[in-house]
Amino acid sequence: NIIGYGYMSQHFLLSRAAKTLSLGAIFRMSDAEAEATFCKVRWPETSGKPVCPHCGGGDAYDCRRPNGAPRFRCRACVKDFSVTSGTLFASHKLPLRVYLAAIAIFANEVKGKSALAMSRDLGTSYKAAFVLLHKLREAMAEEIKGRGGGGHGAEVEIDGGYFGGYIK
Repeated sequence: NIIGYGYMSQHFLLSRAAKTLSLGAIFRMSDAEAEATFCKVRWPETSGKPVCPHCGGGDAYDCRRPNGAPRFRCRACVKDFSVTSGTLFASHKLPLRVYLAAIAIFANEVKGKSALAMSRDLGTSYKAAFVLLHKLREAMAEEIKGRGGGGHGAEVEIDGGYFGGYIK
């Protein structure tokens, strides 16, 4: 899934939490509030308490970097990790608030979002928005890969579609 690989039962973009992420509320958040929200989204089963992506241990403590960057250290395996470790946001350079906003925009957009529009909305470069959108789409595709529509034995109907407009 987008926020934490393998630890949530339902894809985040399909969850109730994604539908309640308000873009205005995200941009009004302080850095600490954005970090707490990201933790709650990443680890919903533990109400935002960090879970080690290396060993799965739930006993981690805050050991921030000298520059204030959020980090955790697992008491079981003694490895450091961040709220984005093991996710598509790992080794991120943008603030967590920007990633939360990108998720809100992506989840609430009916027909998709262009990289140009996303870059304007987030105040990032076109290239950063393009890569971010592709990461979000790739994570969604990986999550639903192999699933059939409608359940076992059900028939799926499609209203209509447009596929390229020319013969390949």
